[in-house]
Amino acid sequence: MNLALEHWHIEVSSICTLKCPRCTRAEVPETLLNRQLTLDFFKTQIGEQRIKQMRKISFCGDDGDPIYAKQFLDIVAWIKNINPTIQLLIITNGSYKGTEWWYTLANTLNEHDEIHWSLDGWDQTSNSKYRVNCDWSSIMLGIITFTVYNKSTYTVIASIAFRYNEHDLNRIKAIAEKYTDCWQLTKSTKFGSKYPQAYGTKDLLEPANTALVAQGHRFQREQTLITDKTRPGDDLKQLFWKRAQTLQKTNEYPALCYIGNKGVFLKSTGEFYPCCWTALRYPHNEKITKLARTKFNLKYKDLDSILEDEYWQTEFKKFDNTECKTKCVKQKLYDKDHVTEW
Repeated sequence: MNLALEHWHIEVSSICTLKCPRCTRAEVPETLLNRQLTLDFFKTQIGEQRIKQMRKISFCGDDGDPIYAKQFLDIVAWIKNINPTIQLLIITNGSYKGTEWWYTLANTLNEHDEIHWSLDGWDQTSNSKYRVNCDWSSIMLGIITFTVYNKSTYTVIASIAFRYNEHDLNRIKAIAEKYTDCWQLTKSTKFGSKYPQAYGTKDLLEPANTALVAQGHRFQREQTLITDKTRPGDDLKQLFWKRAQTLQKTNEYPALCYIGNKGVFLKSTGEFYPCCWTALRYPHNEKITKLARTKFNLKYKDLDSILEDEYWQTEFKKFDNTECKTKCVKQKLYDKDHVTEW
């Protein structure tokens, strides 16, 4: 099988105003580069024809937040003008943008799109315990402005369970129920019980309730539907599930990059990766990172030459990266959420 190219995960900006302790910005600061992709990059290095072929773009960074790309609104408008039915998924902390910015975004997105505000608290004090340097007033301004001027885009408040909020999750859920279509709870893996060498054996961020910690090496998500609005992307999920079922019957490696739900990843530096996990700036990804910086960088190479490189049919198929060996395993092909959800 080959890399699935219907879904692209694009880090349009590695810039962020927050200092979340479990983000690679805080964990690996020495290799952080604050970069952003421009509208001209999208026009010249990706191009209209490729945008027409895409069915979904997820705007979320390994290091940054998409809303801090200076030309983000222009990029979104350009994409939607070329391909109005493409599904855009935007993941943001939501801080420090004003009414006009959110009004413009609200009038650009449509019923094919989805936006998530990442809230792990219910006010400035609680949200700041993980989302360090957030701005609650502008977050709420953004949620309210967007939902007043856009009634068609699917809206989500997404939360991670931590020790400090595990007994107050209903307070965040109440905000979601007031303003959005869905509340999403993420059970993370980035805790001491999973990675004691990184986070210690007395991890104060880890929920005391073990049911709020992911069971395997990939996060788990639960959605609480609030409205009856149709969530976009069901046709793609059917395609992803069909591919997973095909992989179940073969000896091919059970790679999510062959299925498409995670999306191939484009970093704000122009680097191309099979997924965002392989792009994380941890030492175990050094081998593929070196390739992406040079051989697979859209700032130096055209996309077709990158995708047609023999690496994807030879060395890549060893799947010897730690992320591949822990995230993409055979038994997970039978888990429908694992192979269809982002």
